[in-house]
Amino acid sequence: MKTTGKILSFVFAIGILSISVVSCSKSSVADEDSLYEQHEGVDRYKVQVPENG
Repeated sequence: MKTTGKILSFVFAIGILSISVVSCSKSSVADEDSLYEQHEGVDRYKVQVPENG
């Protein structure tokens, strides 16, 4: 019974450790910013504006 408790506590500790290591790892900021950078502009002649507005 004590062996089972030790094994479960060991597995639980390894699980908590692996979650904390993965969640604290910081990826490169440049990699995150590249998803949001857009180098294309809007062609103002293709935008249709209503005549009243």
